[in-house]
Amino acid sequence: MDEGPGRLLIIGGAEDRCCGAGILDRFVSLCGGEQARIVLVTTASDEPEQVLADYERVFRKLGVERIYELRMRGRGDADGDHTADLLGSATGVFFSGGDQARLRTLVGSRTNDILRERLADGLIIAGTSAGATAMGRTMILGGDGAEVAAATVSTGPGLGLLPRALIDMHFGERDRLPRLLSAVAQDPDHLGIGLDENTGIIVGTDGFEVIGIGVTTVVDAEGATVMHAASDFDPITLFDVRLHLLPEGCLFDFESRSASIGPGHDRY
Repeated sequence: MDEGPGRLLIIGGAEDRCCGAGILDRFVSLCGGEQARIVLVTTASDEPEQVLADYERVFRKLGVERIYELRMRGRGDADGDHTADLLGSATGVFFSGGDQARLRTLVGSRTNDILRERLADGLIIAGTSAGATAMGRTMILGGDGAEVAAATVSTGPGLGLLPRALIDMHFGERDRLPRLLSAVAQDPDHLGIGLDENTGIIVGTDGFEVIGIGVTTVVDAEGATVMHAASDFDPITLFDVRLHLLPEGCLFDFESRSASIGPGHDRY
């Protein structure tokens, strides 16, 4: 994987918040270690004070002193100078979990533009749970059910930091493969990426690396045949969908849409 300057760290939720846990250590390291300046976006959370306290504790244990909360309550905050100043000086931005619908106010905002520009210049942007699904051009807002059907998933515009991707979280723990397949069936050019808890992907310019204790599921319907049902509640017909199950150390290449085992992680 190309370890370019700007990267995304996308986490399936419930990451271990103990010092030495792995995923958050990696985030801090990417952001500059003890020199990091981390902006914690708590917009999605309904308990922002608790979220701030939890992450301040672990980031301080990892040696980071400069931690700034950014709680955008609406479009005015997302377009404001205070937000722009915080994001402009950050080495890392971390989107907490919560309700991803609260992040829709950021789509197309000045904040969204700054994040895209700074990602290209070297900023590290992470998101967990709700903050993870917001990273794609299309964001999964909700949905449930055992059928692969239009009614199984609700989507809306995302931040577009990882184009042509649909990201779902708490994936294995909440049996969300039907939901991700339903979303991908409606946008077959998008890769579906399902992240288990305490599992993440580090995204570079040409692909990603899997880290953490669970599995990343990739659904690729680029060459599939999709036949939509007459009703949103009836099953969608899908032929020739490719499925990859990637534990820690596996790599995925965007251009070839292929998976591999990374150097030093041969399991056989």
